[in-house]
Amino acid sequence: KVVGYLVSLLEPESERDQKHMLEFQNSLREYTNSGGKFRFGTQMDKWNEQVPPRELQKFGYSLALMNIDNAAFAKDDVCRRAILSISGEDTFHLWMANEFRKQNGKDPLGLNNILGSYYVRKADANFTLFRYYSSPTETKGKVKRIPFHRVLVGNFPKGFFTDKIVLVGTNYVSNASDFILTPFNKEEYKSPKIIVHAQIIQSLLQNKTILGIPKWVSYTLSIFIAILLSVTISRVKPPHSLIFTIILLVGIIFTSWLLFSIFGLWLYVTHLVLTVFVVFYIWVPFRAIGEYQTRFAFQEEAKLMKKVDNLKQNFISLMSHDLKTPVAKIAGLADITLAQNLMGEGLKKNLNSIIEATKELNRFITSILDLTKVESRNITLNKVSKDINPIIENIVETLRFEAARKNTQVSLSLSPLYPIEFDVTLINRVIGNLVENAIKYSGEDATIEIKTWDDEKWVYVEIKDNGVGIPPADLAHIFDKFYRVKNDASHSIKGSGLGLYLVKYFVELHGGNITADSSLGQGTKFQIRLINQ
Repeated sequence: KVVGYLVSLLEPESERDQKHMLEFQNSLREYTNSGGKFRFGTQMDKWNEQVPPRELQKFGYSLALMNIDNAAFAKDDVCRRAILSISGEDTFHLWMANEFRKQNGKDPLGLNNILGSYYVRKADANFTLFRYYSSPTETKGKVKRIPFHRVLVGNFPKGFFTDKIVLVGTNYVSNASDFILTPFNKEEYKSPKIIVHAQIIQSLLQNKTILGIPKWVSYTLSIFIAILLSVTISRVKPPHSLIFTIILLVGIIFTSWLLFSIFGLWLYVTHLVLTVFVVFYIWVPFRAIGEYQTRFAFQEEAKLMKKVDNLKQNFISLMSHDLKTPVAKIAGLADITLAQNLMGEGLKKNLNSIIEATKELNRFITSILDLTKVESRNITLNKVSKDINPIIENIVETLRFEAARKNTQVSLSLSPLYPIEFDVTLINRVIGNLVENAIKYSGEDATIEIKTWDDEKWVYVEIKDNGVGIPPADLAHIFDKFYRVKNDASHSIKGSGLGLYLVKYFVELHGGNITADSSLGQGTKFQIRLINQ
């Protein structure tokens, strides 16, 4: 539909040249008479415009200059801008694009209709940034190429030139002036000028040029990003601030690419990216110093708390040991007085109460001592290989009197077991505490079942009662330190809240575990698992 000729022609100097020019003139007249559009693309030299020969000027010619960023803008000799008009006349590229648009029923583009067009008074010309739709260095890009000698002999596919803009120009590897630097090749002259001409016309044809967003927008965004990033880094943890910074950088680059590729808007991202890096590398050291100071303060506080805790444990340990002696004396004197059998029933009852109170106080002191050992990690296991069943039988026999006082039945179902390694004193405390709790908290006329069995990995000890049970809200906390179940049944029963805490610790110290299962009104079941070895 439209043909552009980008080869500079000189006036004929011989009859042969005159003959060839006449043939060329007749071919052009025949083409234009058939409705085709033709235009010469001319260049400028240091004297003036290189116009076609006089006989060919009537077919029309326009300047086809390539603007290069050498004296202004990027100053890297790269072609990024298209010249739209010079001294009020449309350039070759705009003329070609408008003629093709008119032939396809579209309105021609005016200078005010082109995105990003601007006027430079010094050059008396209008410019715009254009888009490269593919790399000019690609031989199989969107712009199709064909050697001129193939066209002369008709060696080209059918319909190759139909409804297209055809540019005729030189592309000699030996001629450096036929090549130009582009954003795709900034170091070597590899992009043919004729391909860049085609890219400019294609960009104008689709009216997809580029508008540079004003720099004040970039500066404003930089200030906003600096404030946002500063607030974020100062309030979140360093790993999170790093992730946020990376997301922000990716977001800036992706948004810039999206604006450019879809809307043709060129956002200056250098200031934005530089702002992100500067703010990050300024704030992170300050934040790191703050984190270090906070961590140091916590460490110093932890050291102080540890010293206070050690003092507390030492004080409790000393006081507990000092309390044991007078308690033992009181219990001993009460036992001696009771054994003499020289008083009445009322005094005997009071002495029995004193003995029970001293036992309760002694158990509490023992629990406090165990707690100080646990918290100071001062417990060592004295393991021996022993059958656990005799330990259980001995505990039940020791507590038989207390069970009889509450009319509680204790039944044993002990399977034959191989000896396992455990600390006799600690396991005796564990099972004794669980059985004693079952007797104390199950109420009158209760039944307690104690079972043992084993498998290849574990030895199991199960202590089950049919007492009042433990509420679900309390069940999750019964192994907590100083925690006591609050209900009517346990309100009058004395206790320290340390028993089950120590039980769990002693069992886990052996590499085992303990679980509790309870239902209100149906009783409670504790199951101990010790390593079978």
